[in-house]
Parts: sequence; structure tokens; C-alpha cells
Amino acid sequence: MKAAGILLLALALGVLFSPVAAEDYGPRLVVSEYRLDPQVLMKGDVGVLTIRLTNTGPDPATLNSARVNGVEVQVKQNPYTDVLPIGPGDSLTFTYTVYTEAVDGFYYVKFTVDYREGGMLRYAIPVEVDSTPLRISVVETPDPLAQGMKGTYRVVVGNPRPNAASAVTVTPEGEGFVITPSSSFVGTLEPDAQSTIPFTIIPLRQSFIRFRANYKNGINAHTTTVTLPLDPSENRFQPELAITGIRVTAGPGYLRIAGNVTNIGLEAARAVTLTTGGDATPADPYRVFTAGVLEPDSTSPFEVTFRTRTSVSQVPVLLSYKDTQGTTYTDSVDVEFDRQALAEQANEPSRLITLLVWMLVIVVAAVIIYAWRKG
Repeated sequence: MKAAGILLLALALGVLFSPVAAEDYGPRLVVSEYRLDPQVLMKGDVGVLTIRLTNTGPDPATLNSARVNGVEVQVKQNPYTDVLPIGPGDSLTFTYTVYTEAVDGFYYVKFTVDYREGGMLRYAIPVEVDSTPLRISVVETPDPLAQGMKGTYRVVVGNPRPNAASAVTVTPEGEGFVITPSSSFVGTLEPDAQSTIPFTIIPLRQSFIRFRANYKNGINAHTTTVTLPLDPSENRFQPELAITGIRVTAGPGYLRIAGNVTNIGLEAARAVTLTTGGDATPADPYRVFTAGVLEPDSTSPFEVTFRTRTSVSQVPVLLSYKDTQGTTYTDSVDVEFDRQALAEQANEPSRLITLLVWMLVIVVAAVIIYAWRKG
């Protein structure tokens, strides 16, 4: 009898203290997903942390609060302090803005949920900080780098970061050169990816050129640069024009400049034009002279006509031409002339006409006299 009582007591205690699975009653909350944008922060960055909380239990739960705390990675605010219900199988999404000034490394923020039925959920979320910037380098430069001559720079921008960089743009900066394109949009660079961008440059003087890569890590703007000296040498190969054998003559209502134009450079001169400038106004019949292409050491005769005031005794002849790369060059040569001599030259035809008229009058008179005497 005594043994039977002890056995019943043992059975009762066994039932009382036997384990019961947590899922058999009450809510069961789990962090089913979390995401940080950007995935890896740089020092000084702001990120958006999204956490998904799911009730996998058979009973509803009511949350008193859901907060995130951290030391190296801090939270700007914890907005979820109101009572929030979450039913069985349902999920709630929480969004927090975080930022960091920490050095590179791995850190944790703590996600804590208190629910009214009692108890809490604590979950540690890892956050990586890596401040490695994008790399930009110049892998090809013009050889030779000549003043006024086109050359190509090839710029490589690469992403050594563990996460993608977006809105990548490469822009050249500086003065003393003409460059195309003015900027190049790369877009998104995945980890370990790179992009090569060619830039065509015409250096005009000694200066520097900076290539700047702007990009975003999440919503955070960053930049990295590379700077090169720009020290162009004189272009010894460009075309160069000279005019010789200049003659100035007078025409009916205009003055004429004639001569020869010669390419004394080492490259062909293209789109060659000559005209007058300054106080001289181009006039018909030869307002502008065009020669097309002048090869090195080749010569072409030219002729331009113009009008100007009677007090002018010097006018500039303007030359314009291009090299094989399309770079435009201009030059000017002053031409002097004796205005009085040209005026006398211009009057010579009228004197000749007068003489011919008088000779005709004399001949006619002689014929009339001869006829009268015969008559």
C-alpha cells in the first residue's frame, strides 16, 4: 500500500515536470529575413536595415516594441514602440536607418522584440564596414603628347569592394585642353568588375588633367580621382602654310592679291582657305580662295579680291586649314601695297581708251577730208 502511494506520487510529479514543446502553445516569433542596403557600409555611410519578423506559432502575438541597438553601428531612431498584433503565420516588416563612423571590420546590431504575452526575442545582425574606394587609373596616354594634336587617354575604373557600386560616372577635369566626351556614364559595377573609357584630348598648353570617378554605395555618394600632368611638346608634324610671290594689282572697283601658298609642314593641310581681313572687305570675283588638300611641299597659286578705304595701305591675308585629325589652325600674313601706284594703274585703262578715241577721231577726220577732196 505504501509502495503503491509512492508510485502514484512519482507518476504525478513526472506528468507535472515533463517537457512541453514551445510550438504546442503560445506565439513563436522568428527573424525570417533581414537585409541591409548597401550590403557593406563605408565609414560615414547611412544604410537602410530591413527586418522581417514571422510568427510561426499557432497563436497570435502582440508586440509591445521592436528596437535595434548598436555601438559601432548606430540607429538614428527606433520608431516601433506601439502595440502591434501579429497573427499565426503572419509577418511584419521593420525598417531602420543606421549609420557608422567605425573603421573597417565586422560589427553587430541587436534586434530586440518584447511581446505582451511575456518574453522577448533577441537577434544579432552582422554589419560589415569596408571603406575601400573604387580604383581609377590611366592605362594609356598619347605618345607623343603634342600641342594642338589629338591623342587618346584610356581610363580604367574598377570595383575592388565586396558589394556593387552604382551610378558610376567618369569625368575629366582641368584647363588647357579640349576633351571628348565631357563625361562617361558606366552605371553599375559589380565586385571585381571594371570598365575602360577612352577620352580624346587636344592639349593646348601646359596644365594638368584629373579624371574623377563619382559613384554611390547605396544612397551614399563617393568619389575617387587620379591626376596627371599635361605637358605637351610642340607639334613638329603639323601642317604649316607659307605664302610667297605676292603681287597686288588693281581691278575695276577692287584690288587683287595673288601669289602662291605652300605647305612647308610634315602633314597634309586640309580645307585650306584664304581671304582678306582687317579693314579689307572681300569682294567679287574671288572673295575666298579654297585649295582643298595641300600635301607637304606642294604649292598652289591663289588669288583673292577685296575693297578697302583709300587710306589703307596694308591688309591681312587670313589662312585657315586643318590637319589629318581635324584640328583647325589659323594664321595671318600682312600684305603692304602702294595705294597711289595702284590708283595710277587703275587709271591706265581709261587713258588708253581716251587715246583710242582721239585716234579714231583723227582717222574719221582724215577719211572725211580725203573724200571731200576727191569729190
